[in-house]
Formats: sequence, C-alpha cells, structure tokens
Amino acid sequence: MFSLNKLLILAAAIAVVWLGFRWWQRQQLASREAPRRAPKQRARAGDVEDMRACRVCGVYIAAGAAACERPNCPQRDA
Repeated sequence: MFSLNKLLILAAAIAVVWLGFRWWQRQQLASREAPRRAPKQRARAGDVEDMRACRVCGVYIAAGAAACERPNCPQRDA
C-alpha cells in the first residue's frame, strides 16, 4: 500500500505547497506594508520651484530663494 516512492512524492508535494504558501504570505504582507513606507507628503504642483544659476558663483538656487550673506548676491536685486 505505502511505498517509499509514494511517501517521498507526498512529502515533496507537501513541502512545495507549504513553501508556496509562505511565499504568498510574505507577498501579501509586503503589499500591505508598502503604503506605510511611502512618504506621507506628496509633492503638489505648488511645491515645485524653478531653479536658476547664480550669476556670481554658478550654483543653482530656487528662483524665489532669499538673499544669502554674500554682498554681491544676485538675489538682493531680484
């Protein structure tokens, strides 16, 4: 009735089902955790600013940025 081959095949089938179920559970858990890991704040259209190169040093700064401590800062006359 029971042979070694049948028992080995049965054990292999049970192992495949068990490992597949564990993989599926990990996938479900990861998909539930993904929204929590996402950033809470999303960029809105009003949050984006254009950048422009500084005429003095060449560093890119936000167009609406305040003037820095340099006396020749081009933002002072913008």
